[in-house]
Amino acid sequence: MSIQSGAAANGGFIGALERFTRAVNKAFALASSLIVLAIMLMVLAAVICRYVFNWPVAALLDLTIFMLVFVFFLALAPALESGAHIEVDLFDPLIPESLHKAQRLIGKALTLLFAAVLLFFVTRTFLGVVRDDELSFTMITVPLKYVYWIGPVGAGMFLLTALVDIVRFAQTRPEDVEKFGAATGH
Repeated sequence: MSIQSGAAANGGFIGALERFTRAVNKAFALASSLIVLAIMLMVLAAVICRYVFNWPVAALLDLTIFMLVFVFFLALAPALESGAHIEVDLFDPLIPESLHKAQRLIGKALTLLFAAVLLFFVTRTFLGVVRDDELSFTMITVPLKYVYWIGPVGAGMFLLTALVDIVRFAQTRPEDVEKFGAATGH
């Protein structure tokens, strides 16, 4: 039985949370991909307008800046879930195999801590923007609350995904530790 199918077989709260995070992360990854496609098309349109028609459209570049915020926060949790995030494995060969699970558990705990800190600060920034009703300093004046709301949502999903990841990893047997990770898309 693979780790992924074994994890999905477990029910209860964590099983339901895992199914929820997988579904939302799939939607987030799709939305992020579509936004990247839209950014690419907008930049292409801006280049064509500027160099073919001598008609600069700075507003398109402003929109791409706002869209990059969405791409970043929508892609956080799916990257963690798929194993596409950055891992430092430089010291793995130096650590005895019997300690690999503890080492990776510490790394996952630090990821969970980072997610909580990120959620705190992003939410605090968003609430400050809402309170002060701040506007963007771009050619297109936009209330920043319409851009920054994605921060707490994306950071919250990142936190939930990190929580599911650490719980599922803690449930793995020591002999399965090496199979659980970026290579398997846990």
